Amino acid sequence: MANLEFSVPYNNDPKTLEEIFELKRLGNNSITEVYLAGPQKYSGTGREPPEIRMEDFINIVDKIHGEGLRVNLLLNSTCEGSEWYTAEVVRPKMEYLRQVHKEYGVEAVTIANPIYIREVRRQFPDIEICASVLGDIDCVQRAVVFAEAGANVLTPDVNINRNLKLLKEIKAITGTELKLMVNEGCLYKCPFRKFHFNRMSHVSKEAGIEGAFFFAYCGGVIGEDSTQFLKSGWIRPEDTSKYGEITSYFKIVGRTMPSSKVIRCVRAYMEESWDGDLMDIMCGGLGNFALRYGSYLNNKSLDENRFFEKVTSCDENCSQCKYCEELAKELVGIIGFTEEKIEDKDLKDFIDDLGNKGVITDQFP
Repeated sequence: MANLEFSVPYNNDPKTLEEIFELKRLGNNSITEVYLAGPQKYSGTGREPPEIRMEDFINIVDKIHGEGLRVNLLLNSTCEGSEWYTAEVVRPKMEYLRQVHKEYGVEAVTIANPIYIREVRRQFPDIEICASVLGDIDCVQRAVVFAEAGANVLTPDVNINRNLKLLKEIKAITGTELKLMVNEGCLYKCPFRKFHFNRMSHVSKEAGIEGAFFFAYCGGVIGEDSTQFLKSGWIRPEDTSKYGEITSYFKIVGRTMPSSKVIRCVRAYMEESWDGDLMDIMCGGLGNFALRYGSYLNNKSLDENRFFEKVTSCDENCSQCKYCEELAKELVGIIGFTEEKIEDKDLKDFIDDLGNKGVITDQFP
């Protein structure tokens, strides 16, 4: 086993956080940081947490530090309206960051907007800045711009997770550390993603209910094309150590997931093994689709088909290659609800409830 480091989510449940602390070291692998959102009055993020009070946020920061782990604060909106760049908006954001960094020891911040990265680096030269996956860093050009703006760490677009040559090139040219997101089960090259996260940025700042509006559309694509289960840019727990020449640092998705799923995902990646349905450790569109319809993909069966070797040498010429199509016919199925999906029933009930209210729809609400 490799010496892997993980950035794990805080899902706004202190009990789940306590369970995460119990897993902070497994074998040679360790959790090194917990990432979380702060009070919505200062910034939106890429998920829709409940309303967060400053005193509660500081309390959680203290608990994380008490376990010897770092805190990574999310300021990764992709849109905050036309006033986003005015002094009246920027100034309180910077004061907020100064307070949590200088007074409460928050070590790192994740930002999607390179303009904000530049300003944060100017004002806080010693803070670690992680360029968010929402910055869509999918080429050397974008990576260089983010690094020159002041990012120490880059989380590349998940669509290049399997392009080992490009990842190595980004690492070599920028000199930054790469942190790969492992279990965000979004569509490959998702056409809805930009619009989804723009909306999410606003909803998260309002502490509202984002709902499953966009999942209706990506879910429709998944339902019509089972190859999407394989084309998505996830990385299996078993394959993390194969990125040794690129990085040993990985980010696990799950800030809006129930405790059962968060802990399952963290344990699977810490152990570098998952013996079950891969969808039970996936989030995003694939995870939600599987929870709603009971779709299944046996994780260990991918080893038998040399999946990693194939997809990391792929030329992405899907019209000529039938590998994913043939493998999906063989491995992807609808078998009903696994024990893990039943354990995650709170999330499934939430999705079903949204459907009953007309939020999940093929038409605009």
